Amino acid sequence: MLMRWKQVQRAAIAVLILLFIPFAGQTAEAGVFDRLQDIYEAPELLEEMQSQLQLQQEQLEEARQQADELLTRQEQLLQSNEAYRRQNEELASENEALLAKMEKAEAKRKALYTKAAAIAGTVLAAIAFYAVSVRVWRYMVWKRQGRDGHGAMHL
Repeated sequence: MLMRWKQVQRAAIAVLILLFIPFAGQTAEAGVFDRLQDIYEAPELLEEMQSQLQLQQEQLEEARQQADELLTRQEQLLQSNEAYRRQNEELASENEALLAKMEKAEAKRKALYTKAAAIAGTVLAAIAFYAVSVRVWRYMVWKRQGRDGHGAMHL
């Protein structure tokens, strides 16, 4: 039985050797010295990471400040835009009122010219009628005096 045990032992060792032969050619990736070196370099890496974190936080804060400034500027621009819009509306309504006034004044001016032309025509017609009536009257007087034989200077 001891002999049998030794054979089983040898067979087990042979199987284990066959199993570990493929792994024997590979090199260890991180040895003890590499791990110790990583442990000693860890504070430097930590400091570098902290400085990067600090830098990123500063950049983030700058970006937030810029965003706040842009929002403030946008708010100011919106307010000034609203003020300009209201002013534009007021000017447009004032412009409409002035145009209506101008149209009214133009209508009054045209009416005045029309009345003046009518009055001038009436005055000219009256003068013409007067001139014609005086001529007719003189003609009638001349005719009457000529029939009677009395002259105008005849007494």
